[in-house]
Amino acid sequence: MKSKADTLNPGTVPPVNRIADLTWTRPKLVLAAVGVFFLIAVAFGHDVEHHLKAAGFTDPASESEQGSGLLSNALGYDPNPGVVLVVHAPGGGPLNLKSAALQREVDQLSAKVAKVRYIGRVVNPLQDPRAGAQLVARDGRSLVILGDLANGDEENDGGIAAEGVEPLLKASKLNVSMGGFAPSFNEVNDQTKTDLTKAELIAFPLLALLLLVVFRGVVAAAIPLLIGVVSIVGTLFVLRIMSELVDTSVFALNIATGLSLGLAVDYALLMVSRYREEIADGGATREAHRRTVLTAGRTALFSGLTVGAAMAALVILPQRFLYSIAVAGASVGVLSAVLAILVVPSLLSLLGTRIDALSIRSGPAISDESGGWYRLARGVMRHPVGVALTSSALLLAAASPLLWTTLTGPSAEAVPQGKPSYDANSYVEAHYPRELIEAVTVTVDGGAGKDALARYRERIEAVTGVVHGTPFLIASDGVAYANFGLAEPALSEGAQDAVRAIRDLSLIEHLPLLVTIIFATTLVLLFLLTGSVILPLKTLLMNAMTLGATLGILVLAFQDGWLDWLFAYRGPSAIEVTSLVFLFAVIFGLATDYAVLVMARIKEQHDLGKSNEEAVAIGIARTGRVITAAAIMIAVVFLAFGVSSVFFMKQIALGMAVGVMLDATIVRALLVPSLMRLLGEWNWWAPKPLRRIYLRLGISEV
Repeated sequence: MKSKADTLNPGTVPPVNRIADLTWTRPKLVLAAVGVFFLIAVAFGHDVEHHLKAAGFTDPASESEQGSGLLSNALGYDPNPGVVLVVHAPGGGPLNLKSAALQREVDQLSAKVAKVRYIGRVVNPLQDPRAGAQLVARDGRSLVILGDLANGDEENDGGIAAEGVEPLLKASKLNVSMGGFAPSFNEVNDQTKTDLTKAELIAFPLLALLLLVVFRGVVAAAIPLLIGVVSIVGTLFVLRIMSELVDTSVFALNIATGLSLGLAVDYALLMVSRYREEIADGGATREAHRRTVLTAGRTALFSGLTVGAAMAALVILPQRFLYSIAVAGASVGVLSAVLAILVVPSLLSLLGTRIDALSIRSGPAISDESGGWYRLARGVMRHPVGVALTSSALLLAAASPLLWTTLTGPSAEAVPQGKPSYDANSYVEAHYPRELIEAVTVTVDGGAGKDALARYRERIEAVTGVVHGTPFLIASDGVAYANFGLAEPALSEGAQDAVRAIRDLSLIEHLPLLVTIIFATTLVLLFLLTGSVILPLKTLLMNAMTLGATLGILVLAFQDGWLDWLFAYRGPSAIEVTSLVFLFAVIFGLATDYAVLVMARIKEQHDLGKSNEEAVAIGIARTGRVITAAAIMIAVVFLAFGVSSVFFMKQIALGMAVGVMLDATIVRALLVPSLMRLLGEWNWWAPKPLRRIYLRLGISEV
């Protein structure tokens, strides 16, 4: 007589079946192979941060970057200063601009700065009569020396330039501080690395404690941490390889850590809980092991591919920050799932019932089936219309703040208070014209004459929000440029309206393709899992509601200031646009991850002949505690990143935590059972041509 495992779809079983056999018969070999991979990854990936580049928020194809590149090539430098040195007298008080000693010190400092790598030009206010008036404060207590960056990657090379200038400040007899774009991003980059270490020190102990509560045993609790560590190291290895092929952002490290721990918990919980369920029925047998791999293992693999696909979609975006996160996130999704399906069953094969060794308390574990979740699902399905409408209304209400969202981009505002460049930038903003460090540079290519350029300048100065501008200067044959000052900060709403071409709008141009890729991939993968066209569409709708509610809460928390006190938030009253795109991909991927975990169990019961309602109730009961525990732990992991003093890391931390908790509670506990009840057997409908494709290529549990 054939077991349930023997009747699985022949088109999809063999690879997973072989893994089940291999991890049962040769578990030590599998673990040894993973160990070798770990050592190789450590050897080549341990110093990955030294090969990654800072920031990466600009789009090389955007109009602003093309104009900047054209002008930089013509001049040999970017006329918007990357380094701004603020010079005060050693003892304070007014500067004596006629003092020979002051002139000598300023000249020497300017000359030394000009020799620093990636500095293309230095403007000395005591030597440049055109700039002198603007570069000396009205109260006479300070002057600024400007360092224009040479051609290259301003976000990364500017940081190198700032590091080269810093020792010169300490050697000067004057009181000199440094602000501007270059040191600001360099300090944000360094702060991110420090915050990553701090977050890990918080997340790992908390996660270990929560795992002990969930598994109620030291041995079982150690498995997710083991997978998480190997997944992190493996992802660092991937990023190290990537850094040799293309510029890679350092911010990918944070995502590699947080997502690796979260998904490791998801998949280890899923497989260990299923194994406990199987051995409770028939003991720690080969069949129990095989069933665990063929059901929970395959679901974990499928889920990892789904998360990986959602993250990989970001690779179409040209910003280094986002395509680096795409590779990191996709690697985490695939590695976590592959490691789970190899390492967990191998360990289970060796441990057997000793998986519960070193228990800290008796009784059912959180990872066991829950009667409470079964009763909740049944209760919801008794009142499906009311529950569906109420829960949808709650999510839509939470999403409503998106109607007044203000977007911003990374700027000097990202520098935490207390950093050297923060004070320097604040001082410059208070004592000098705004265009000194936030000028809008207009580049004209085509050889326009002086009269035409003068008329064009007048038209620009007439734009609302533009205060005044410089005359157009000739950069080279056919290329001219002028700088214009704005009434408001460069990334404010008013300034964006004035410019009408802010760099971050390039993200919006790519969003339709990004959304299409993520939606299409999700539809295909969920169809292969369920054999239905209704369930994937319904999942997309629920994911969109989860995402909207999450982003709406983010607006209330940071833009409207509701949670400023809790997160010690001192950033702009706006939502960082690249973080928004990142959250879209990750939350959508994780929401689909939870949908896969639930739908796999519901479908398994439905395929066994259970009615639609009973299959839903059992599926939710058997995943209720697992997904709730996983959501809490992934929320804890990402909230640990909320200790970062960089404002957009706080936004990402809260967004991730809110997203997974909303999906694990309101969506899964209320929307899923109510909508499944309303649609009944239509949940499983697909047109005949697609049904034939599913029967050939899809996943069937029985």
